[in-house]
Amino acid sequence: MSSARPMGRYVSPLSPSHLSWQTGPAAYGSVHFGKSLLWAGEDALTLYILVRFLQIEPALAGAMFLASALWNAVCDGVFGGALLRWPVLQRILPALSIAAILAAGGGFAVLPMLPQGDPLAAGALLALFRTGFSLADLPHNALTRRLALEHGDLGIARLRAICSAAAALVVGFASLPVLLAEGVRSSSVMLLIGAVGLVAMVCMLPLPAMLAREAVRESLERAAGEGSFIDPALVVFCAASAVGLAGLAAAGKAMLHLDLGGPELTAGVLLLLTCGRLAAVWFWSPVARSIGSRSALALAYGLSAMFIPLFALIPQASPLTVLAALGVMSLPGGGVAMLSWAVLSETIGGKGGQTPARYAAAFGLFTMSIKIALGLSGFVVGGWLASVGQSADIEPAAFWPLGVAVMAGCGLAALLTHHMPGNTAPSAIPPA
Repeated sequence: MSSARPMGRYVSPLSPSHLSWQTGPAAYGSVHFGKSLLWAGEDALTLYILVRFLQIEPALAGAMFLASALWNAVCDGVFGGALLRWPVLQRILPALSIAAILAAGGGFAVLPMLPQGDPLAAGALLALFRTGFSLADLPHNALTRRLALEHGDLGIARLRAICSAAAALVVGFASLPVLLAEGVRSSSVMLLIGAVGLVAMVCMLPLPAMLAREAVRESLERAAGEGSFIDPALVVFCAASAVGLAGLAAAGKAMLHLDLGGPELTAGVLLLLTCGRLAAVWFWSPVARSIGSRSALALAYGLSAMFIPLFALIPQASPLTVLAALGVMSLPGGGVAMLSWAVLSETIGGKGGQTPARYAAAFGLFTMSIKIALGLSGFVVGGWLASVGQSADIEPAAFWPLGVAVMAGCGLAALLTHHMPGNTAPSAIPPA
């Protein structure tokens, strides 16, 4: 009797159980954890490092952050299109991913070590990081297709969310001494950031082997899935994600610059938000099973639009109020982080007949949108800091204009997600 397991539309001849570490959820989770260490650290700390450690003007730092994100988006689009046009590139992905891992991890580790007041060097290093990250990120995301066929869209989204939240938790702990240093570049801070980059690279080591095996599978499926990988639902979803995630990311970055009742509490913002994001995995999973991932995502965006602007009303020197507000803010934000990937996987998979290359190209369109959004968030926060005239210890009341912009972005994302074309049936995924 054959030991191969059925995989929905595709039954793989290359999936015996003894290969589960190399190609299964464990390897996928390890790579996603490592990638998320770099992503969370870069997204949360880059603007802070540019402004406080490298002494770059906030408006210029925000523009650099935006430019690097746009470059990352361009890399995603070009790389995804190249994989779709020339499937033979699948064969070089394992070797390319090794160089990409080294570039991304090394770029992250070296950034705070650059000389102060040198935007050219910082910009070049950001470009290196973004290029390497894109070349590792896109093929890794394409591997989601295989696991989603086995474990369901929401199941894999839950795995991604847990690994991402765990990585963000590590970054949150690591950020405490970075933020408490208040712009002083000590050797311990440098070593800590370097250690995060090194751990990320080690965790991503299974990626080349996974891509080598996927290249064999791609050769078996290349004739399937003709037609465009883009449909109206995917375009609407990418637009919703861009405006919604830009607002959420801007709010998270702004928290690092507010006076929330003491430097220790401000330094712990990332950690507190991450704890709430991890709890959101279990909070939102039953909601998505009940009303569908798409409706649950629209609800999470709507709640974010309601709660985040209220941060401007928090009284200073009120730690308990701050803790409660961060907890409330993190739950819908964590829901957006998890459910976005479930809805994306459902939207792409709903077309049927998707080869790995087409799946990667569709993922590339989505990651282009979110990376542009995250770049815009840094640009907006840099402009907000310039308008306030401070880069630290800002009164929460000054958050109000930015909070209104976040409300508009999240509210529009909720409407677009709710009115996306296609099925919104609840996901048939067993409880975690």
